[in-house]
Amino acid sequence: MAAERSLRRSLREAWQGRMDSMRQHLADVENTPGLSLLCLLGAATGALCGLVILALHTGIHLLQDPLFELFGVSGAGFTETSVAFRVAVPLLGALILGLIVEWVLKSAEYGIVHIIERLVYYQGVLPVKAAVAEFTMSVLALTTGQSVGREGVAAHTGATTGSWLGRRLDLPNNSVRTLVGCGAAAGVAASFNTPLAAVIFAMEVVMMEYTIAGFAPIILAAVSGSLVTFTFTDVHPRLVAEYSGFSPIELPYLAFVGAVVGVAGAGFTRLCGALVPVLAKVRISLRIALAGLVTGLLAIQFPQIMGLGFDTVNGSLAGQYAVGMALGIGVAKLIATSFATAAAIPGGVILPTFVIGSALGSALGTFGAMLLPGDATDAGLYALLGIGAMMGAVLQAPLSALVVILELSGQTGLVLPGMLVVIAALVVSRRISVSESLFRLLLRRRGLDYRNDPISQYLRRASVLSAMNRRFRIVEPKIDRAALDEILENKIDWLLIRSREQRASLMRPGDVARFLNQEENDDIEEVDLYKIPGKRMDAYSIHVRASLQEAFDMVNRNEAEALIVERNVVGSNAITYGVLTREAIDGTYRP
Repeated sequence: MAAERSLRRSLREAWQGRMDSMRQHLADVENTPGLSLLCLLGAATGALCGLVILALHTGIHLLQDPLFELFGVSGAGFTETSVAFRVAVPLLGALILGLIVEWVLKSAEYGIVHIIERLVYYQGVLPVKAAVAEFTMSVLALTTGQSVGREGVAAHTGATTGSWLGRRLDLPNNSVRTLVGCGAAAGVAASFNTPLAAVIFAMEVVMMEYTIAGFAPIILAAVSGSLVTFTFTDVHPRLVAEYSGFSPIELPYLAFVGAVVGVAGAGFTRLCGALVPVLAKVRISLRIALAGLVTGLLAIQFPQIMGLGFDTVNGSLAGQYAVGMALGIGVAKLIATSFATAAAIPGGVILPTFVIGSALGSALGTFGAMLLPGDATDAGLYALLGIGAMMGAVLQAPLSALVVILELSGQTGLVLPGMLVVIAALVVSRRISVSESLFRLLLRRRGLDYRNDPISQYLRRASVLSAMNRRFRIVEPKIDRAALDEILENKIDWLLIRSREQRASLMRPGDVARFLNQEENDDIEEVDLYKIPGKRMDAYSIHVRASLQEAFDMVNRNEAEALIVERNVVGSNAITYGVLTREAIDGTYRP
């Protein structure tokens, strides 16, 4: 029995040693070992996220098929249903969603805004309960035709998967943040089969920074997430976007189209921002029900706004809608999605921007053909460019929008018109909506903001493990002279004085040595480190997983001069890893 316990202890210590070594590598992901490990973890996160997308797709079909059979429209889409179905189903679905949120969940924390909030204020720690709740409710929302997309739940569950994996392995918070970005990218990639756009979206919108250490694992996550769903073609129906080129004479009109769609994008953002404080005064069950009612009433005339909208986008790309119908679909979808977003119906806004942008682009393309007979390209090109323009205007993410156009079309010839339209939409929307993306606006409506200056970016990427000083010894306040002399013979930089009665303190060995070397102190047999002359710094405890941003905030908040990096272990004393001073933190970003 004793031998078995000893073996278990040895195995546990060996495992802990390997894990500590891995965490040390991940504390500085700029080095090759740390980046390699993070890439492997990113790929694993992406694969797990792909499985979640498959589960989401399956859940929607398991609920939607019986629902359509109940109304006698089995195998049909929302556009082929009766008026009663279009009004009743979104309203009843929203009522159920509202009651679940109000009675069971007590709060509504969903989607990409929630991811950004947790990255900024909680170091990437996302509650699994919130992700499970959004997954379940998104299935219900998408089944009942609410005007939302599925990329919100895909990104949220993916980000939560990355966060959960990082916390299970007890990784440093800087690595957890990157895994959250990996999950968000994998979710978007698996939803639309656009891995490159998903990578840029994660860096441009979620992480809000571009680094090699971030790009590499996020790329692998997007690839692995797409590969899991790649063989299931009905998971992300193909958007058929074909065009036969464009004429240079169209370029001024293309810029005009971008500007018009930019106005629509800014209007969408501002409408959402205006509705949030108004609906916040209403009980959450009633405001979600109101959003469902708005969708149902608009769907009486424009049923194309219900559900995911892939068929509607393909209809716009094929030029199937007349100018009036296309404009109506675009405006109705904009209004319905604004109410759904402001009411906090779980889902996303990216796929709705596809529907809005393609419909408005198709209408403007058809109108352009009237203005430039024989010179204008068909409406499909304008519908495709409208998708990028609307996405870029709403998300303030021009690179993501441009890459979406290229990946959906597979045509590099769209680079020139795509850049023109997307930038025109971006400039106009920034002028109208004060340079804010929808996610940043919704974050501010919660009373939160996002620090994204270069110093904060750097500090969030680095762990306390990469900057702490490991040359220290832990001592009692009162210590025998001989023991103290032995400690001082070692090459250490700090004495960490621990006492049950007082906060831990740090003292330089040189101050103690000078005191002991004085002739009048030769006969001292016991030294009280709290009473001898010398500078002592109160030291606060910080967890070994913390980032340098957390350390920086703690130092400023407590007006502390030093921190002790440690991990609490159940049933035993804390394990101390190192000492981190204010000067060491400042030295990481100052030359």
